[in-house]
Amino acid sequence: MLVMGLPLRPRCVHHQRGQPDVESEHFMMGFLHAKWWLIALHAVVAIAAPAHAQTFPSKTIRIIVPYPPGGSIDLTARVIAKNLQHSVGQSVVVENKPGGNAAIGIEALLRSDPDGHTLAILSDSPVTINVHLARLNYDPLTDLVPITRAVSSPIILAANAKAGIASIADLVAAAKAKPLSYAIAARGSVSHLVAELLQRELGITMQAVPYRGGAPAAVAIASGEVPLGLFDTAAILPMISGGQVIALGVAEPARSQSMPNIPTLREAGVPNFSVSSWLALFAPRGTPDDRVTVLNAEIAKIAAMPEAQKVLLAAGLEPAPNSPSEMRRIIEADHKRWGQLIEATGLRAE
Repeated sequence: MLVMGLPLRPRCVHHQRGQPDVESEHFMMGFLHAKWWLIALHAVVAIAAPAHAQTFPSKTIRIIVPYPPGGSIDLTARVIAKNLQHSVGQSVVVENKPGGNAAIGIEALLRSDPDGHTLAILSDSPVTINVHLARLNYDPLTDLVPITRAVSSPIILAANAKAGIASIADLVAAAKAKPLSYAIAARGSVSHLVAELLQRELGITMQAVPYRGGAPAAVAIASGEVPLGLFDTAAILPMISGGQVIALGVAEPARSQSMPNIPTLREAGVPNFSVSSWLALFAPRGTPDDRVTVLNAEIAKIAAMPEAQKVLLAAGLEPAPNSPSEMRRIIEADHKRWGQLIEATGLRAE
């Protein structure tokens, strides 16, 4: 019989009572030696594990932005990069890889080594919506590892200041009186889906007018080309501040930190309505959990920095870090919600 690799021989039944059992003593000495050797090995492993974790990051960190420079996603990435390199002691660079409705940037992320040194910052559209509208070369639920939500990006319902729509009641009356159009960043975008939900809640029908991004759509509202629309805060904030546009309500469950005077849509007269839009950081599938944990903690520290908060809030972006598991739950809930809506409406991408 073997015990921990040592031969266990039967106790000699012929030795005289009171005489030392040499073989048993030999075995016990070997057993104790093996036991202490294992204890020492476990101690070395315990010491080495945190030492290994401390080697991350060991080289430049890349943050892929799947859109051109400028805009809220690029701004968020650069705020994170600037502060992250100071806290981790490694260079952090932002790489813009636009195209393919974010697919080019995501595919670049998925081709990278899953070692925590290559990340991507993504909005909710390529993660929870696009998969329901087109065939993708990636599965957002399995190929993308959420690190944290970086910011929330509130969706605002806004109208041209001269359109005669200053409240939800005005909007319902106008939509029932004659055909009413609204601007969106793109067909199948978050703003488009939020508008579809809002129409169902209010019992009205409007015609979507898609533009090539939130900024052109916001200009269309400010000029009166289209009477109203739904936008992320960063796109419409300058027009609201300038008085060309009236904000009717925020889709988020709570008021915006950057514009606390604007009511939520719940407060404005749509009691059951709430939608959150976000930007989050992701790593490729296979990235070790301990490295995700390190990155999550670093982003949370950045979100608490007054200077970072000042820059983001000025652009209508609200720091909102969470845990990887919490972010995963949000993604799965949004994926289900938007999938059901897209199927019900028969919506297709442009």
